This record gives sequence, C-alpha cells and structure tokens, in this order.
Amino acid sequence: MIKTYTYKLKPNKKLFNKLEEQLSVCRYVYNLAKEVRDTSHKAGVSVNYYDLSKQLTETKKDFAWLRVVNSQTLQATLERLENGYKKFFKELKEGKKTSIPHWAKKDKWRSIDFKGVKAIHNSFKLPTIGIVKVFKFKGPKGELRTAKLLKEADGWYLKVVIKEADAVRENQSVCAIDMGIKYFLVTSDGEYVENPKHLFRYLQELRVENRKLSRMKKGGSNFKKQKKVLAKLHLKVSRVRKDFLHKQSRSLANNYKTIIREDLNISKMVQDSKLAKHILDCSWGTFFEFLNYKTNVVKVNPAYTSQTCSKCGHVAKENRKTQSLFECIKCGHTDNADFQACQNILQLGQQLMGANVSH
Repeated sequence: MIKTYTYKLKPNKKLFNKLEEQLSVCRYVYNLAKEVRDTSHKAGVSVNYYDLSKQLTETKKDFAWLRVVNSQTLQATLERLENGYKKFFKELKEGKKTSIPHWAKKDKWRSIDFKGVKAIHNSFKLPTIGIVKVFKFKGPKGELRTAKLLKEADGWYLKVVIKEADAVRENQSVCAIDMGIKYFLVTSDGEYVENPKHLFRYLQELRVENRKLSRMKKGGSNFKKQKKVLAKLHLKVSRVRKDFLHKQSRSLANNYKTIIREDLNISKMVQDSKLAKHILDCSWGTFFEFLNYKTNVVKVNPAYTSQTCSKCGHVAKENRKTQSLFECIKCGHTDNADFQACQNILQLGQQLMGANVSH
C-alpha cells in the first residue's frame, strides 16, 4: 500500500533561501529542456528524455551552479517535462482537446522532487538539502520511497511517499455509489451524503478579496500582499475540500471491500455551463483517485442508469420525473432517483464481477 504523509517545515531562513535557490535551478532546467525540445522539433529532430539527460550531464561540467541541486532531482525535472509531452501526444492521437506543455513560470513552479529520503530522529534528511525539521513529526511506518518539497501560500511542506504492508481487509461486502450535485453521493445501502459546496461557502469572501486586488496597482507592494491573502484563501478552500474527500473515501474503504461506480466522462460533463462549477467543486475526479488506492473499484457504463427501473428493467426517459423522483411508467415503482440509479449500478457491477470470475 502506497501512502503519502505531509509535514510542514519549521521556519528557517537559511533553509528557505536554499530551497528558493534549488527551485529556481529546477525551473531553469525545465525551461531550457523545453526550449531544446521545441527548437529541435521545428528543425525536424526528435529529442527525448534520454537525450536531454546526456546533455544535462555535459552542461553541469561547465556550470557549477547546476551542481547545487541533486542529480536525481534534476532528472526528475526532465521526467516531469517528458510526462507532459507524452500526455500531449497521447491526447492528440486520441483526438482530445489538448495543449503543449507550458513554460514554467516563477509563480507557478512550486515543487522540488527527490528520489531519496531518510527519517532521522524527529526530522528528515534530503539529498543536497540536509536535515529538515518539521512540525508534528510522526515516524512513518514502512519503506520510504520518494519526497517532494512544495511551496504553498503559507509556507513550505514536505510530502513523503511510503510503501506500507497491505492491511488485511475483513469486510468483504460490495457497495455501489451514485455521484450527484444535491447529494455528493448516494450508496446502494441507502446512505445519503450531503454536498458540502465548499466553494460556495467561501464565494462571498473570495469576491471581496478579489475586488480588493482588482483595485490595487499591479506589481505594487500592496498588490503582492493582497495576492498572498487571496492565495491563502484559495488554499484553505482546497484543503477543506480534500479533507472531506479523504474522509468520505476512507469511510467507504473501511466499510466495503469493493466499490462500484459509473465510469463518468467528467471532462465532457463540465462542458455544461450550468453544472460545471458544481461538478468541479465536488472534485469527483480527485475523489475517484482517492478511492482507487484505498480500496477495490469496479467501473460500469453509466448509460441509462438513471432511466432504468431496477424492478422491471423498463428503460424510458419519462421514468425520471424530476431530479430526485423516479417513477416507472410501466410497473409504477417509485423511489429516490439517485438511490434507484445506485441499484442499477450495483446490478451492472455484480454482473461484470461475475463475468470476470467465470473467465
């Protein structure tokens, strides 16, 4: 089982200056590598990660300031660019709307990757960085894999990836979930989880802070201070949302061995201007990611799950009377529309699981 632990670094001016320096070097290497790839492509020459890695090794001999950053960290920076191009070409081949990897801007480039990390007493040791002290240190149990230093609006954070032994799961039950807007999710066992609407709770506050920023001279000292205030507020909304998603996914993972869900095309769904803000605020994609590594997930085709009667199997658009009411026009079965959809998702998932077992 792979887990990520997040720690906040204790304030240390000397350390933070070193981190800023390494952050700038990594950003420079990323942009330089991107320039080489783009220029080579225009000249009809293909350049990949391995070519750039060899060039970087030679460049480090002439520029000592590149050597302040660990070699594996620089390689991780090149891998980051390589993954961006792989995603671009894959989506281009599939005919999806995509864009070439962007340049690493100073205010957007906020992380440094490390392929090695050690836990020492109440702190961690990182290559070329040395000892970093953190708040609320809890010794991670398991094999330390990689680490990432992340610059947030309220300070620096260390994310440590650890491999732990897989826990023995006693609960063998199966559950289906239906994602929604009124309810964040509904389970086939009849649990209704209200949508907390995180963004809308802070929308008024965000508007006030955005209005203040718009009235200030761009680039001025007050503008920069207000920009930090706004960034911290956005960070707060993001953390509240992630906390909710983690708790809901952990609750499902603890209670069920397998979760059955619809294979939703979220990117297409957010094209609906009326629902886009609500869907993005729910962060279904992030929630699904959390579920994937916490428990077993089975995905089913979402077609007609909200229009099919789970009792008689009749499919009709008219069965869905309202957003919350389902009433079959053939057999008269009435139920909550989301719960009704859950029953169909459960049946489809069980059929799929049975077919996989038989093969």
